[in-house]
Amino acid sequence: MIEKNLTFTDDAWVKIKNGVQQLNRAVACTLGPNGKTVILEDAQGRPHVTKDGITVAESLLFADPVENLAMSTVRQASKKTALRAGDGTTSSIVVSNAIIALTQRSRIGNVHIYKKGIHDAKDYVVELLKKTSKKLNKKDLLAVASISANNDENIGKLIAESYDKVGKDGVVAVEQSYNEDSYVTIKEGTKIDRGWATHHLVTDLNKREFVAQSPFIFICSTEIQSAQQILPILQYCAENTKQIIIVADTSEEFLATMILNNNRGKFKACVIKPAGIGYKRDELLEDLALMTGSKVFSEAQGNDFGQIDTSYLGMADKVVVSEGETVLFTTPKDQKKVKKLQKHIEDKLTDEKEADNEWHLRDRLSKLTGGVATVHVGASTEIEMKEKMDRVDDAISATRAAMKMGVVPGGGSTLIHIAKDMRMHLQDSKHHEMESSYLDGWDVMIKALAAPLTTILFNAGISDKKFSEVTKSIMGDTYQAGYNALTGELVDMYKEKILDPTAVTINVVENAVSVACELITTDCVVTNVRA
Repeated sequence: MIEKNLTFTDDAWVKIKNGVQQLNRAVACTLGPNGKTVILEDAQGRPHVTKDGITVAESLLFADPVENLAMSTVRQASKKTALRAGDGTTSSIVVSNAIIALTQRSRIGNVHIYKKGIHDAKDYVVELLKKTSKKLNKKDLLAVASISANNDENIGKLIAESYDKVGKDGVVAVEQSYNEDSYVTIKEGTKIDRGWATHHLVTDLNKREFVAQSPFIFICSTEIQSAQQILPILQYCAENTKQIIIVADTSEEFLATMILNNNRGKFKACVIKPAGIGYKRDELLEDLALMTGSKVFSEAQGNDFGQIDTSYLGMADKVVVSEGETVLFTTPKDQKKVKKLQKHIEDKLTDEKEADNEWHLRDRLSKLTGGVATVHVGASTEIEMKEKMDRVDDAISATRAAMKMGVVPGGGSTLIHIAKDMRMHLQDSKHHEMESSYLDGWDVMIKALAAPLTTILFNAGISDKKFSEVTKSIMGDTYQAGYNALTGELVDMYKEKILDPTAVTINVVENAVSVACELITTDCVVTNVRA
């Protein structure tokens, strides 16, 4: 057993705050239109210039184990923001740090009631964000894409063009261009709303992706317990030195075998767990099989592992598997059958009896019709390319989130307006009868909501004295009012198209509160003894 160090109470809290604060300082400088870049050194000593908060966060490792553990905890939560909504990792870290920095443990009467106050305040924020949200139009689409790409209008136009062609349910991917030009291509394809089963299968460690050219596709609705069950399939891959995408539930033993094979075998495999449950999952698997020219193996349908052969295999032109989703570039062999299925689903959507299945039917239809747009990113140098790719990834994700749930005024302004509403809510309600610890939780949440705007102003070179002036000006105006950090003016954020995806903002608040509250209630940190 590894020897452990224990850090308690005040000592632990000081180090937790320090760890989160250092993380915040590293990533906060990238926030907003005036955000700065960060130069990272990789394991080989090569530079990587980026303005992507999570890329910066993932590069950090602190000498103090407690500080490092606190930093890692917040970093992990911020990554959830990106996975769920595609963007907002930096803002999530900024708000988490604000809650922790504003918390004075020694003055809290009941930490659990204090925590409940923060959570209830968070719920109020989320409710107001949903009420404030507005649907996205084409001009808004361009604005969101451009802002998320660090105000790069050219990239914004390419992303807007991509979604215009494949629709809001289509897939937009990103690749390096073979020259300095950036452009968009459209290909047939589909996606799976699941990523790799384990990161040990990835082929691109930097991007945490499994990328396969012309791989075989094997789809199985029955759990695979061991490699022996599909040995003829795996042997065929080895003989042809082909990569394979396995869409199936699998045992840990099977996953371990695939990891071992990837490390020293003749071919590489990636395992993806199927999306959906019950009959909905079966339908999605059958749709995927149609798109890839494969057959679904199912013991429930009478298929036998003892008689499995290569006739179940399909193919795709290219597959990119990330942590959260899988994109397949593929042209169906039987176009007539695909069209027939599309028509069948469209007819079902008009049937009142299928009202409860509307979301599922639309999801199926989007995967059959959306296609895949690829933004090819060009740059002069490798360093520029990496930085630009980070921005395009963020912009695509943010745009997708905005299309699903709408937008709110950006630049941290919406959270400032909500903070004002929260204070009025406290005055008008019976909250004054609540315990002081509960009210302190609300107060900290209200103050923490100013953190994104304050950070943006700081990065724009605004003096501390002007912070309060700007904040008061915004709060004294309508919900649409905000600060344009590029021009230094108070503007109508909707008219200026300075917008944030609602889903991103909600996830920023929810994840920031979740991780901050866990750290606030921590009284002991157990770490491994270092040599």
